[in-house]
Amino acid sequence: MEKPRNIYMIWSIFALFIISMNLRASITSISPVLKNIQADLQMSSVSVSLLTALPVFCMGIFAPLAGKLSGRWGIELTIALSVLLIGVSTALRFVATFPFLLLMTAGFTGIGIAIAGPLISGYIKKHFAKYSSSMIGVYSAGMGIGASLSAGLVVPVMHSFHNSWNAALAIWALFAVIGIIVWMPIIKKSNQKKKVVGKFVDQKSQLPWRNRYAWLLMIIFGLQSGMYYSFATWLAPKVQEIGFSDAYAATTTTVFSIIQMIFSFIIPILINNSLNRKPWIILSALSSFIGIIMLMTGSISPIISAILTGIGAGGLFPLAMILPLDATTTPREASQWTAMIQFGGYIISGVVPILVGAAKDITNTYNIAFFSLLFISVALMLLSLKVRTKKESNLHLNDAKISSM
Repeated sequence: MEKPRNIYMIWSIFALFIISMNLRASITSISPVLKNIQADLQMSSVSVSLLTALPVFCMGIFAPLAGKLSGRWGIELTIALSVLLIGVSTALRFVATFPFLLLMTAGFTGIGIAIAGPLISGYIKKHFAKYSSSMIGVYSAGMGIGASLSAGLVVPVMHSFHNSWNAALAIWALFAVIGIIVWMPIIKKSNQKKKVVGKFVDQKSQLPWRNRYAWLLMIIFGLQSGMYYSFATWLAPKVQEIGFSDAYAATTTTVFSIIQMIFSFIIPILINNSLNRKPWIILSALSSFIGIIMLMTGSISPIISAILTGIGAGGLFPLAMILPLDATTTPREASQWTAMIQFGGYIISGVVPILVGAAKDITNTYNIAFFSLLFISVALMLLSLKVRTKKESNLHLNDAKISSM
């Protein structure tokens, strides 16, 4: 009896990893072929930038839908439908020969990601409560590998399809096809459990808007995500401003992405048995702080800066994802908290890179712009002092239950 259960758990981890690969690939595949898209469709710089900005804003705006949809269809089925939406939208890029349709695919992929993200947190809380930190690592690694593969291979794929960027963007729908196939046993298992337990009882899906701690976690998530997207957008131009070649700048960005991906997997595993997240948040933010200073002074190789900022970004994202799991007891609560945190957080993160770019336009240098990222890293260190330990979170949860009785 134990052996089939262990096999199912291993399959669940594998399926979660494959599903997670879908949550960034449709966004990161755009950047390397952005100039080709702009030239072929005659899109302005502002409109073509929406191909990456629009999904991020949708990831925030539509996150509250996750709880309502999972209440109707269940977590597992809703995740599959969200990935299906991502896959269909990505596949439509094969025929996206005019700007409106291409922008529409960007919006729909963002909606799919917005719904799937909070529910994956709920799924982890439901099935891997004791190992939530490690599973967030699997989740983060899946996103990182999906993002890296799509960004790194989209240009070679374009060349192999006779320079068709449409085909190069659409091919990442294969991630969704594979993801849904490996997720089918998970849906089947969840349906069997519902039949045993009885009819699924729908509860009102309320986001924790009145909870101050949820607002704190939202701000932390938004600031760390804003730093990540700022590095991803402006690291290469900053390296070029210092005086390095385009190829060296591209290498620096690649190093940042790889280091971020590795540490987004390692750090959650290291802290799985830790009750206190504060030191890890501080160390991650401090790593980014030092990396930014090195980049601004230009006295040390930008590769070292990319490594340090990659370590910081790789630690901060999974930590920000783990905090709402620490603060909740049920899968539904975990999904609701994550939905609220991502709703405000992704809106904040979409604004931060724009402000960095605006600072560059005003001052004609990236120094002031990157100084704002220093301020954000300091703010994250200060905000982390308010983060509760797992023991403190449990005490607050127990108090809340008693007061509601």
